[in-house]
Amino acid sequence: MSSRGLSKKEIEELRKKEEEEAAAHVFKEFVETFQEVPSTTSKVWVKAGTYDAGARKEDTSERGKLYKPTSRLEEKRSASEADVVRSLARSEPPGRPKKKSGDKKKSNLELFKEELRQIQEERSERHKYKNVLRDRGVVGPEPVMDVIPDVGSYDTGDPNTTNLYLGNLNPKITEQQLMEIFGRYGPLASIKIMWPRSDEEKARGRNCGFVAFMSRKDGERALRCINGKEIMNYEMKLGWGKAVVIPPVPIYIPPSLQQPCKPPPPSGLPFNAQPPRHLANKIPRIRPGEYYPSDAGDKQLYDQILSQSIVKVVIPTERNILMLIHRMVEFVIREGPMFEAIIMNKEMNNPYFRFLFENQSPAHVYYRWKLFSMLQGDSPKTWNLEDFRMFKGGSVWRPPVMNLYTAGMPDDLVDEEDAKENIRGTLSNNQRDRLEELIRNLCPSRRSVGEAMAWCLEHAEAAGEVAGCLAEALAQPKTEPARRVARLYLLSDILHNAGAKLTNASAYRGA
Repeated sequence: MSSRGLSKKEIEELRKKEEEEAAAHVFKEFVETFQEVPSTTSKVWVKAGTYDAGARKEDTSERGKLYKPTSRLEEKRSASEADVVRSLARSEPPGRPKKKSGDKKKSNLELFKEELRQIQEERSERHKYKNVLRDRGVVGPEPVMDVIPDVGSYDTGDPNTTNLYLGNLNPKITEQQLMEIFGRYGPLASIKIMWPRSDEEKARGRNCGFVAFMSRKDGERALRCINGKEIMNYEMKLGWGKAVVIPPVPIYIPPSLQQPCKPPPPSGLPFNAQPPRHLANKIPRIRPGEYYPSDAGDKQLYDQILSQSIVKVVIPTERNILMLIHRMVEFVIREGPMFEAIIMNKEMNNPYFRFLFENQSPAHVYYRWKLFSMLQGDSPKTWNLEDFRMFKGGSVWRPPVMNLYTAGMPDDLVDEEDAKENIRGTLSNNQRDRLEELIRNLCPSRRSVGEAMAWCLEHAEAAGEVAGCLAEALAQPKTEPARRVARLYLLSDILHNAGAKLTNASAYRGA
């Protein structure tokens, strides 16, 4: 549209309308990136220009557009559906009468499912005949599957894989217990138990699984310490499995490694800057709604403390918030600060975008640092570790440690001998607190004693620690007679049921 004949106000309104339409389009594109169906190929790239060597010029027609690759599985599926339809069309004679109106035509997806069902039936038939031949001695026995994992998960010889294959697992062991056992040696990327799906697999009486570490170093340490040890009366058989994708944040962080990951305590300063110890109690008070102290002397002291403070950047441990921050940084760099203002206006009441408003929260500090780091030329996975000042006269910013989880657990934080002694089973901090609470509140009633006894038998893999805790409680000199009798009842019931058919229940007899 030509701008001739339009007033200055109309031109300004027209320009403003075009900017709003462009911003709405970018916001829609930003939201659509979170609404895609998650898959292994659901990545998005920004297209760049392509150079035509023959024409000796650059084609910039698709620069800046998003490229969203489709899954190969979907392409193969659609191709298979098309082949089925074409084969059916070729097999149909030209003079064949039309179907009655009451007959329902099958869709391509249903035809594809029927083809898969037929392939599965043929496979089952082959396995049936193979078992008959094996019983007659024509075919040799199958390999032992508790040593070699399933196809697609075996060791391919990759020296960088961090995924451990766990064979001969107790059927009653849980992923939480595996997390506590293997988490002693380093942060964990994933845990998976292959639960039995058929009666034949259940009859084996053992399971297998996988535990992936964030680093190869931690996986080698766990393999060295746990392989061949007994866990819940089952000898562990470990080996390397197929490599898996390492997430940005582990699912489990050992307590000894959590200290560097914790944000500093609230200080009241901008970006939660931490003042020097000798100035921590001298921060002037600021009235609500103000950014600086009203008194000139207090303002000078405030600026002095602020310039000597340190902003510690900590990577968020919540995956959803971390991925949202990274996506937000990507779009703000591409679209400019106007996009950030639009998101803040639209998502003002959305708790997931709280990091945009709370400038003292660890997530906001990480967002501001990540945006500044990317604008200075750093990459998403590598950045400058030197301290810097983001604002003139402001606090010193300290970037987070790079590869904190993937560099391996420091040796001084892992006591391998202590871990080997406790491999048969120990109580976690929460379980220990729960046991102490049960013993502390125990009274001489059937329900109270029965509840405590059932809990102790369920955690019989840590019989030594449970017995030690109970013995310590009985030795307390100031215990009331009624509670002492209740604890004796608990001890008697545990020993009486030590012969029950429960995993590790007999361990209480030797504890």
